[in-house]
Amino acid sequence: MEIVVNEKQISADERAQVGRQVKAELIEHLYQGCLPGTICGVPVGIAIFVDFYKYTPTYPLIAWFVVYNLGLLALTTLFFAYTRYKTKISLDSWLLAYSINMSICAALWGVCVFLIPADNLLRQYFAFIALFLLTPGYATGTIGQFRLCVLTLSLIIVPLIVWNLTKGAFFYNLVGAFSTIYLIFLCGINRRSTQWFIDSLKLKLENTLVSYQANHDLLTDLPNQRLLPQYIESAINAVKDSEDTFAIVCFSLNRMEVINDSLGLQAGDAIIQSVTNRLNAFVAQMAKMKGERTRYIITLSRKDTFNIIVTPLNIDEAENKIRLLFSVLDEPFYLEKRGVKLTASLGVSIYRKDGEDIQALLIDADAAMLKAKQFGGNRLEFYRTEITAQLPKQLQLETDLHSALKNNEFEVYYQPLIDLKTNQISGMEALLRWKHPQQGFISPVNFIPLAEETGLIVPIGEWVLKEACAQTRIWHQMGFSSLKVAVNLAEKQLRQDNFVGTIDRILTMTDFSPRFLELEITETAILDETITNLLKEFKKRGLSLSVDDFGTGYSGLSYLKRFAIDKLKIDQSFIRDIPASSDSITIVSAIIAMAKELGVNVLAEGVETEEQLEFLRKKGCNYIQGYYFSKPVDVSGFTQLLLKSRETVSHPVAE
Repeated sequence: MEIVVNEKQISADERAQVGRQVKAELIEHLYQGCLPGTICGVPVGIAIFVDFYKYTPTYPLIAWFVVYNLGLLALTTLFFAYTRYKTKISLDSWLLAYSINMSICAALWGVCVFLIPADNLLRQYFAFIALFLLTPGYATGTIGQFRLCVLTLSLIIVPLIVWNLTKGAFFYNLVGAFSTIYLIFLCGINRRSTQWFIDSLKLKLENTLVSYQANHDLLTDLPNQRLLPQYIESAINAVKDSEDTFAIVCFSLNRMEVINDSLGLQAGDAIIQSVTNRLNAFVAQMAKMKGERTRYIITLSRKDTFNIIVTPLNIDEAENKIRLLFSVLDEPFYLEKRGVKLTASLGVSIYRKDGEDIQALLIDADAAMLKAKQFGGNRLEFYRTEITAQLPKQLQLETDLHSALKNNEFEVYYQPLIDLKTNQISGMEALLRWKHPQQGFISPVNFIPLAEETGLIVPIGEWVLKEACAQTRIWHQMGFSSLKVAVNLAEKQLRQDNFVGTIDRILTMTDFSPRFLELEITETAILDETITNLLKEFKKRGLSLSVDDFGTGYSGLSYLKRFAIDKLKIDQSFIRDIPASSDSITIVSAIIAMAKELGVNVLAEGVETEEQLEFLRKKGCNYIQGYYFSKPVDVSGFTQLLLKSRETVSHPVAE
């Protein structure tokens, strides 16, 4: 289908760029004719000089021959100068230099005609024809060059034929007049032909630009969704007659809406461009690896989502090849000297295994990516048929989530935090639970990301804060006056207008002291300058701050002192592998040692075995949280834990 130029699709800058490209292309063609034209001109000039020597006054002919060759030398010099310095001198200067030289050459050709004796018209025409044979060389820059040369020679020969038929001297003057008129006509034709070339090239470039814009993302310069089916079709053709397959990877960056909201759309665009550059570098690196046959084709389907074709693949190596894509996010991205750590959710569909239809493969990869987003972090999900079956349920879940808060379907559970010095419950973490009227308890893994995506996390989070403060106040009144409650804050909550005012209002409403409230935030949120100002306000009010899931993000240590962080919570993924993993042992030991040096308390999440407990106690960990002591329980269950802790403080509380 032909693409028609749409004026609105080409900006003034782009149109000026097209104009410069057209002029550069024209000049390139013009100068391409200089050297071959000069080479043709040398033997022609010599032949004319030798042939005319007997019939023409000697000194004018010699003068003509010297000037003629100087003109050829100037053209040759101009050609070599252009090939070497064409990018260092303006296009207008090169065009002017060409025009001057060609005008001089044209004048010299005209002079040559009048040097031939008037009584030798046949010889004059042969010379004229020889000179015009140079036209193909010098007219390379015009589209109609070949037709123009044929037309020129034909019109020159016609008067010669007439003269031979009539043998009348009258025709000599007529032919001379005709030659002069035709020379003017020839210049006009060349000018019109050149303008035709310019107009045609301009239209072609503009159409190419519009076509490129329609098929590529203008921010990243990557092919977009319009070209993706063609790439997939090519991948199918490449593997359909072999045992190989290929994968379509839906590579979606997490938390981009947070970056756009907090740092602005320009910062978000800069991140997307940086990720694109890293992906392109990764593709180039893989292509250079000796013996590596797998290639990665990058396209952009949405603002923060890439579709990547990985081909060819052996089904057994697919996961390893695809997991390599996470490496582009290993290093943080820097925006105005601030590090931002990104993660991605990857959904994968495999040709033949998950289907052979292009659209089906794309839908399956997208569905798998949405499943991966439910878990957060760098998560890879291969498509499974049950994922598609879950999509309608997911849509219904989103609908039900909107009414859950209004219908009082949420409940706060509490998991005890154990002080290893006293073996007593020193506090608890407030955890949101949703008891769906039809489906029963729904895992937070399934609905928390949905709440964050829809923005419902803001009113839900505010409700959790109020419930946790009010309930802890009740436990204080029961005699457990030292209990501190920890509440997770989502980044969207932190970016709400006057969130400090929201905290103040909840504390006043519940009559709760700020020194017993601990706010948990992710370490990536701390790196945001707008949030760091908020943290300072929290500290002014006497609130405690802890960093949740420490070690999984960009671990900048300077903020621990800068914002007077009270506690680090070591992510349970490190604790889970103790004592089996030496890497986890090294990481946890280093975090605890570092925290001691900085005077920051450490809490280990996910403690489930006595071996883990003893290791952490030996290393000097301050607090423990996990199923070894208790799973999260409701208000009644936690009250029983508190009452039981009064009776025995030396034994762990077991469920």
